[in-house]
Amino acid sequence: MILSTCERFNLNRLSYFIAVMEEGTITAAARRLGVSKAVVSRQLFLLEDELGTALLTLNTRHLHPTETGQRFYEQGKAAFLQACEAFRSAREEGDVLRGTLRVTAQLDYGTLHIAPRVARFISEYPEVRVDLSLDDELVDIIGQRFDIGFRVGWLADSSNRARKIGEFEEWVVGSPALGVLNIRRPAELQKLPFAANAMMKNITEWHFHQGADTRKITLRPALTLNPVSAMIRALEAGECFAILPDFVAEESLANGTLVRLLPEWTLRCGGIYAVTPPIKYRPLIVSRFLEYVTDHRPLS
Repeated sequence: MILSTCERFNLNRLSYFIAVMEEGTITAAARRLGVSKAVVSRQLFLLEDELGTALLTLNTRHLHPTETGQRFYEQGKAAFLQACEAFRSAREEGDVLRGTLRVTAQLDYGTLHIAPRVARFISEYPEVRVDLSLDDELVDIIGQRFDIGFRVGWLADSSNRARKIGEFEEWVVGSPALGVLNIRRPAELQKLPFAANAMMKNITEWHFHQGADTRKITLRPALTLNPVSAMIRALEAGECFAILPDFVAEESLANGTLVRLLPEWTLRCGGIYAVTPPIKYRPLIVSRFLEYVTDHRPLS
């Protein structure tokens, strides 16, 4: 029977196999797991013995998966992650949260919105530890073992689960010196120095909308840089303009160090997403943290 076979299976051995597959060597896997190489080798031997088939082959001092091993890794890792999350979720009782929450977010959104809520979250739940990683590079949430990630923009297809938690607009902003120029048409921007975000894929073609009127404008960057915090400083110091998400520009607009240009014209809108691994059971700690992020009350 399938059930009796599964009951004899040692899930811990699967974790050793996954570590070897991801690290490439037994030595690296042992270091990751905090055990000796002998322990890893023994667990791999017992796993192959249980399955009755070879999962790995040694070729020029490197381990390579067999066809069965590769398939077992892909299917086994998904099952292992789901089992771990189910176990962790079952251990969480009531409102007592504990454990480590690994979070990733894009740099600017993470700095402005996620980091303050992390501080508030751990104050309320002292038994929780949060590892927050801010990076504009796209990270592998499953491969790097993050519990939740926050993405700003337009998502590509993925096996991960994505929940839309907000939207943003793109605004044209610049120094107050540009505000006195009384710019009325998008084409007038082509005469001004443009500062572009180096992390954006398309920084030259822009579509401006005003009712039924649409204007396609080509902008050639005079300056390309990142992160956005550096762009803000460059805009405040010079007579150039940029196109930024509204949540990035709001503070500078409010304090008068930047002004919005062409406010009667709109650019594209994007989404803000909470992305989690494709597991059936969402741990309580993840759900509770997500509540903090989607709570838009001012932090005080």
